[in-house]
Amino acid sequence: MGIVYEAEQTEPVVRRVALKVMKPGLDTKQVLARFEAERQALAVMDHHNIAKVLDAGVTEVGRPFFVMELVKGIPLNDYCDSFKLSTRKRLELFVATCRAVQHAHQKGVIHRDLKPSNVLVAEQDDRPVPKIIDFGVAKAIAQPLTERTLVTQHGHAVGTPAYMSPEQAGLSGLDIDTRTDIYSLGVMLYELLVGRLPIEPREAGGMPAFFAQLVMRETNPPTPSARYTSLGGYRQAIAEFRRSDPRSLSRELKGDLDWIVMKAMEKERSRRYETANGLAMDI
Repeated sequence: MGIVYEAEQTEPVVRRVALKVMKPGLDTKQVLARFEAERQALAVMDHHNIAKVLDAGVTEVGRPFFVMELVKGIPLNDYCDSFKLSTRKRLELFVATCRAVQHAHQKGVIHRDLKPSNVLVAEQDDRPVPKIIDFGVAKAIAQPLTERTLVTQHGHAVGTPAYMSPEQAGLSGLDIDTRTDIYSLGVMLYELLVGRLPIEPREAGGMPAFFAQLVMRETNPPTPSARYTSLGGYRQAIAEFRRSDPRSLSRELKGDLDWIVMKAMEKERSRRYETANGLAMDI
């Protein structure tokens, strides 16, 4: 949805920040109005696993921008694979992410675009620390998710189809509440465990991501363990990235983890976890 620069803020304090300049075409007045409405909620969020949104404005050519805390980290999935983290270590990072989401929800802020690239992991005191970025940005740039915005102006629609809840994709006409983030967390956990999305666009006949998600919503996606079993020759490499072997990883996924992931990803939101904390506690 935009380009992110590393920049230097010179006043009122001197510091390095992340500057996100949005793509042309957004209604600048509406974006800034929504951001101003969110500013107080964002200001009261204070969690070490959430990067702060510091300011917003408009460029000389009328493009909205956001100033955010600079996080020198890499996306959650990339970090886990780069260091070949075990399933247990991956779950520890995910639990910390859930706790941060819970904090935001308690402050009245819904992320709306949770995905691995919005959870950056950086080393602090020789320990990996996940930080969620872009809280508040998603609501500010939100537009009604009509068929037109999804099909012909997808870049203008808030959210990422692969991680978007059914209600957020506009399929149910329901309003958005904190349980939309629970669904996204469920998809993230699925991918973190198995190394694949519930349904990959390329496995759905190469169709665009949004339509692949429609397929998933009209069918029941496989459990993580079943998805892993279906991957055939890829299972060995996936297990090695988790310091495991195919038989052991399959055994880890069956049972509790299968059940937890599928509960978070329920199509009917009343059947999902009520809170991110509930999801974290079960893990």
